[in-house]
Amino acid sequence: MRTDKTGRIVALYVIVTLLFLALPFLTRHYSVASEMLIFAIFAMGYDILFGYTGLPSFGHAIFFGTGAYTLALLLIKWKVPLVVAFLGGCLAGTLAALIVGVLAIRRKGVYFVMITIALCQLCFLIGAKWTSLTGGENGLHGVPRPTLGPIHLASEIHFYYFVLFVFVVSVLLAVRVVRSPFGRVIRSIQSNEEGAKSIGFNTNRFKLLAFLISAFFPSLAGGLYALHLNFVPIETLSLDISGDVVLMGLIGGIGTLYGPVFGAMLLVYLKNSLSGITEQWNLIIGILFVVSILTFRRGILRELKEKTFPARPDGPRRDKS
Repeated sequence: MRTDKTGRIVALYVIVTLLFLALPFLTRHYSVASEMLIFAIFAMGYDILFGYTGLPSFGHAIFFGTGAYTLALLLIKWKVPLVVAFLGGCLAGTLAALIVGVLAIRRKGVYFVMITIALCQLCFLIGAKWTSLTGGENGLHGVPRPTLGPIHLASEIHFYYFVLFVFVVSVLLAVRVVRSPFGRVIRSIQSNEEGAKSIGFNTNRFKLLAFLISAFFPSLAGGLYALHLNFVPIETLSLDISGDVVLMGLIGGIGTLYGPVFGAMLLVYLKNSLSGITEQWNLIIGILFVVSILTFRRGILRELKEKTFPARPDGPRRDKS
């Protein structure tokens, strides 16, 4: 039985690897595949806060948009190297998360949600009105795709494999976080915060740190999104983006990392496919979301994993004496 399970896991890894390598050739445009991975990075970071810490933020578009605008401004106005622009975008997004986190983490439940919604709307309005910096409702145009050594990112296929590389690194970082002692602490906070306090953990400090780590991934994804579109739309700061990433997590299964990745890729693919067929694509996606939640209450991939790789019950121990 153990050998069969190991074989299935190895086969699954091989299939997933081949799928990611071939993904741009399975979509209508290479750019769709790139966008799928960008939002997968976003959703995976969000899952650290929502799925593992139990904080349902509706303000993660703040960090996505901050990362996008910062990278774009660094490339357009100061013409810094691409790596420096990414570092600047991630730093700016993480600093924004520090402000949001300090204001929000002391609240619980609906109050936490309302604060993140209010701050997201505030940042959207600032971005829309600060036209000299952000371009206002017209967005920030002219984001270049500089070469990265021998790699010409202006090529859509080259850009996809660059995004794939960043995605793989992001997965390794996220897995390291959730499997670390820190990851075990935030899971204990999610399941029983009072219990975590009683054994000496400063839960607010850990929640703030989770907020900062969670914001790093959307900031990185925002920078990739700016390069992907060659401009930054004001919608990167909108509540719609925050709502989308929540749906991505719920569709795939929160608290798994791989679930939100699947949910993000599925939602982006459906949006791009259905929007070219009908103007009612939002309604269709809404119906599919309701059906998926009613059918797979803990997320599509989470349910499928438990059916495909069921946990083996502990059998009776044999007495060796």
